[in-house]
Amino acid sequence: MDYNNIFTVILFVFFTTGCNDVNQDEDIEIVRFEKQFYNSDENQLDDLIYKYPYLFPSQFPKSTWVNKINDSIERILYDKSTVHFEDYDFNSLKIKSIFNNAKNVLENFKTPKIYTLINKGDFVDRMIYNDPYLFISLNLYFGSNYYKNIPDYISKKMDKFFIPNDIAFRISESYVKDNNDDRTLLSNMVLYGKIIYLNKLLNIGEEDWVVFNTSFEKMKWTNENEFDIWNYFVKNEYFFDTDIDLRSRFMFLAPYSKFNLDIDKESPGAIGRWLGYKIVDSYMKNNKTNLNELVDLDHYTIFKKSKYKPSK
Repeated sequence: MDYNNIFTVILFVFFTTGCNDVNQDEDIEIVRFEKQFYNSDENQLDDLIYKYPYLFPSQFPKSTWVNKINDSIERILYDKSTVHFEDYDFNSLKIKSIFNNAKNVLENFKTPKIYTLINKGDFVDRMIYNDPYLFISLNLYFGSNYYKNIPDYISKKMDKFFIPNDIAFRISESYVKDNNDDRTLLSNMVLYGKIIYLNKLLNIGEEDWVVFNTSFEKMKWTNENEFDIWNYFVKNEYFFDTDIDLRSRFMFLAPYSKFNLDIDKESPGAIGRWLGYKIVDSYMKNNKTNLNELVDLDHYTIFKKSKYKPSK
């Protein structure tokens, strides 16, 4: 049995379950499931299985969960979480404002119920949103110094400071549909441009370096070189190119983007997401379109009507 992947499975199964054991504060319900689970003995585990049936898939015997509770690595992660998140406020004004903004700008949005967990997955599993639930893996937000074997550009984001913006991003991501039939770089750029445009509406006032998963210095460099970045993509005719390598160079999270120039290491990773945002933002400034229309609008129309062309 691969216990490392069990909780990843649980996250998806748990989407359909409910919970009465919550703390409520102004519409935000918090379920500290990790505290219930790791403080259970074998008898109390029966009660949890009864209360959370979809959290304990029937194909796994009870012994699986007993072993998980007693797993030495998971106990270390849990103990660390009790200290690291002792004073963390999941009902903070910042998180509440994100949910309130979402209610104002996103159709049919309702404040999700937050579940905190211990998940021995990886960086991409740190937060999962599926209306009306939001799952946060606390052990993936212990701060960069805790993750010695993870590259800096990833570990720096594994800090509880980034939880509010991760919430905004996950919610925004769920409202934008990917056009899998279009393999052009532009399609992927505009996809992320839409997500980040919504992200910034939900997490109003957040620093761009936080939103774009980079550093203050690299964000400053990007803004100062906006024309040259745009001109590089135009001259190389990358927008309508379908070469999958372009996504790894400009769309994937990385320490820097790969222009194959001397300036590479000065740039942030995934600079194509930033450029996609600039295109979407320009489109919204130059056209009378609401958000519901934006999320469904094709990338070519957005690109053509954006009138985006930075000055030198």
